[in-house]
Amino acid sequence: MFSFIFVPSPHRSIIGDDASRRAKTGRPYLKVLYIAAECKPFSKTGGVGDVAGELPPALKRQDIDIEVITPYYGSASVENPEPTGIFTMPFQGKTESVETYTADMDGVPVNLVKNPTYFEGDYATPYVNSPAIAFRDDILRFSFFSETCLQLIKEKGPDIVHINDWVLGYLFGRMAMAGMPQKRVLTVHNIGYQGNIGKESIKGWDIENILNDKRVGKFFNDPRRKWNSVNALRLGLELSDMANTVSPTYAQEMTQPEDQRRYFEGGKGLDAVARKLRKAKKLVGITNGFQYDFEPTDEKFEQVLIEKARMKEMLSKDFSQPDDFLLGFVGRAVEQKFKLLTEEIDGKSVLAHLLDLPGVNIAVLATGLPEYETFMARFKGKPNYSATIAFDREKARQISVGSDVFLMPSLFEPCGITQMESLSNATPPLVRWTGGLVDTVKAHSSAGGTGFGFDGKTRASILRNLIQSVKEAASFYQSDKAGFKELQRRGFMQRFSWEAAACRYVEEVYEPLLGG
Repeated sequence: MFSFIFVPSPHRSIIGDDASRRAKTGRPYLKVLYIAAECKPFSKTGGVGDVAGELPPALKRQDIDIEVITPYYGSASVENPEPTGIFTMPFQGKTESVETYTADMDGVPVNLVKNPTYFEGDYATPYVNSPAIAFRDDILRFSFFSETCLQLIKEKGPDIVHINDWVLGYLFGRMAMAGMPQKRVLTVHNIGYQGNIGKESIKGWDIENILNDKRVGKFFNDPRRKWNSVNALRLGLELSDMANTVSPTYAQEMTQPEDQRRYFEGGKGLDAVARKLRKAKKLVGITNGFQYDFEPTDEKFEQVLIEKARMKEMLSKDFSQPDDFLLGFVGRAVEQKFKLLTEEIDGKSVLAHLLDLPGVNIAVLATGLPEYETFMARFKGKPNYSATIAFDREKARQISVGSDVFLMPSLFEPCGITQMESLSNATPPLVRWTGGLVDTVKAHSSAGGTGFGFDGKTRASILRNLIQSVKEAASFYQSDKAGFKELQRRGFMQRFSWEAAACRYVEEVYEPLLGG
């Protein structure tokens, strides 16, 4: 049983009745609780933190009554949090104390959930590594977080509960078991992360109650029966009234099976679930926005070109031929982002092929898996290669701004943010035609082109096409300066706004659920 003391917060939004809302906006009253494991500026590890920090304020500007719920991690820096409640709850055979606070995020109330067991000490960051059993600790932490959210949902009474990724799948299971009436929305940021854990590992855990429930337990089973595991993302998807992912192309890719013969990730075992949702018109793709800090005017474009020249000069001090075409890479040294550069074709790696191209310099900034860091270090000393194996924000900006072309050879990319950033820096991206990269970059050879791209039907053709696309980009840069500048300008003028994304969430996700 919960024991709850609620303290009213001055940050809580007060919205008029449905009639006045409809008269003002033409839309019915909508109250949304948006729940995420990370939310900038309070916490951030990846793209979920960006979206949770930027989409809700845009939805607020669309007259959605929205509040965010996120953990109050020990590492979080929160300015003037307002205490709003204290309660205790049973979890894993113990009584846990929970404090809630509210902070403001661009006019959106953010409810911070504080607990010393699961969000402080060794658990003071959004995600932790579990070396013995993958995801074990985070499954405990976020199933606990889901339980705390049940109480906040009851207290706030939203129309819609909107969750993000597998970590909140347990919440939809518990809501269904409790017969809670709210509509349920799930955003998938990366279908590769599903919260799998063997059934034997959760014996006696509170989430075993979900597995044993006659109504929802079947949805908790991983579809790959030989794994004998539970799958939190499947649970959330199956129990969603509406699901979306962060680009239209990625939504389509999720419905297709994985095919490693062509480096295609697909639905990673949940493609049948995604197809079922798509057929029922319960799965849509909405491209993420990007937070720009300036308007794209012609005057600003010329200023950016001057800054680019200065940044390129700084970067090119490392090269024997500083005026050559500069290809830049910034990203995590992990399989998704870096693997294609390490793959071998015709007796050597793709990166080695690129370094052998005449008139091409390459600047890399990455840190991550040890094997990829070792690979990057192997080429140090080459006259056209610079590698920074570290986390360096200033160097990352130099490469994004100063490069002639920005390289994103992703295995998959649900949406992507660095290509949007490079476009705003007048740096045409060179991307794998996958996921959100298809939806945000247009081939330079097409009308309105903004960048370069590659793909293929086999592993070998994909690798060769990657090398060829760099050749084409370098050739275009070297032979057609006016054409290349126009390519830069078109990309610079592109805008992927959160306002446009928020409109689509309202019109294609929220309103259909309430009969709008």
